[in-house]
Amino acid sequence: MRIYLTGSDTLLGAALRRALGESHEVHAPSPEPRDRAAIAEAAAGCDAIVHLVPPAADQDDLDALDRATRGTYDLLTAASPSRFVLVTSLRPFARYPASWLVTEQWMPRPAPTATDLAPYLAELTAREVTRVRPVEAIVLRLGGGVDPATASGPADASWLHIEDAVAAVERALTFAPGEATRPTRWHVFHIVDGGANSRFPLDDAARPPFSFAPRHRLTDAATLPADEGSFPPRPAPIPSRPIRRVAIFGAGGPLAAVTAEALERDHILRLTDVRPLVEAAAAPPQSPGAPLPRPLPPPHEERLVDVTDPAQVLVAAEGMDALVNCTVVRPHPVNAFRVNLLGAYNVMRAAVTHGIRRVVHTGPIQTLIPHPAGFAPEFDISPDLPPRPGDDLYFMSKFLGQEVCRIFAEAYDLEVPTLLFCAFRNPDVPLLDEPLHPFTISWADAGEAMRQAVRAPGFPRPFEVLHINADLPHGKYPNDKAKRLLAWQPRDRFESHWRRGSE
Repeated sequence: MRIYLTGSDTLLGAALRRALGESHEVHAPSPEPRDRAAIAEAAAGCDAIVHLVPPAADQDDLDALDRATRGTYDLLTAASPSRFVLVTSLRPFARYPASWLVTEQWMPRPAPTATDLAPYLAELTAREVTRVRPVEAIVLRLGGGVDPATASGPADASWLHIEDAVAAVERALTFAPGEATRPTRWHVFHIVDGGANSRFPLDDAARPPFSFAPRHRLTDAATLPADEGSFPPRPAPIPSRPIRRVAIFGAGGPLAAVTAEALERDHILRLTDVRPLVEAAAAPPQSPGAPLPRPLPPPHEERLVDVTDPAQVLVAAEGMDALVNCTVVRPHPVNAFRVNLLGAYNVMRAAVTHGIRRVVHTGPIQTLIPHPAGFAPEFDISPDLPPRPGDDLYFMSKFLGQEVCRIFAEAYDLEVPTLLFCAFRNPDVPLLDEPLHPFTISWADAGEAMRQAVRAPGFPRPFEVLHINADLPHGKYPNDKAKRLLAWQPRDRFESHWRRGSE
């Protein structure tokens, strides 16, 4: 078997390279590249990829998140393996009380830190890609792999012997899932040593057909940590306050332009973008009739801010009562992840740092991919359905940013309405021969929805996903939740495009 191995400069990676090299042809670039062309060339002809998600603790936060997500995405979409072994961590389960027997059937609950988010988001990336690509994906969530010869101090309840970690990867490379016949497959196993005081029990991984049998029990001598307080743990909540001052990120785009127009009369705005607004206004509109930004007079202000720079975002959020994130990059293979994911992470960290409870997030509807992976053929598609970005770069990067917002919102009890859009139209500009998409909204109605998301008195849950679309009769995408929570009513119905004889 030809195997492409990442992370060969780590303890586990080096052990895998030695062990797998005895019976397989192993290609192990070091350091692991994030270059699609280099990956495609290096992995050409490989039967399997073994991807070790690097520990976030050894990296800058943003680089850790980028390597975990874009690195995983590029390996799956540039190399197109038939088998993908993703080696992550049990860190996203660490917040569960130690007295709970948490297995593969339990939901990951990562803390809003890069250490927890990196392995979690890597798994989400792989899971969504493998919905639409014929690849056998096996996720191994490892306990803390150690070499007993170099370990010091008392045994830890999360320890896993490095030889057992290697054995689990070898098992994953030959794993036959049995009755599964679908072309896209997804399997997750917790790889622990099964000792009496192991932090997590050995469960699904030990059962057929995976049948993992660790040979070492380092945790027999470990001491389990005591349960601490209530679950899930929460810091002191950020109090609500009247919303007067609002920072808009990505103010050079058309959605931000109509948002600023809707807010400027009643709020003091800080308009931020990576380029001056006059420069953005001089560019061609995004689509026929799309709005263009305009500088606003004092007391409003404008600042140059790169949302991928955490220091710039932190300064831009200072003194604000609410943040609005309209930043977006669609086709660029690097900047889509940097802006849509890392930018969202920077905005949420700035909100927590400055005690800002209201953050309005934006993105595309995430249920458009076709059957069988997505919900495109369905009707009455709720905004609360699980996202299905598939392998689309724009959808994937926005989906991951949205998940970061959810985790921050729930951890700090924030108010983060996430407004989803698809097709924007100016009702005064004819569509010609282009059909009307059933998830269409006018620019003016979109701006009013954004205004109401800033001004709404509160929300039932810290993170709410809302469909922002016109009242169209297709029966596909209900907007009643947005109407109810935002006290919002779209006005433009585009009747000339679906009713005979309409003017």
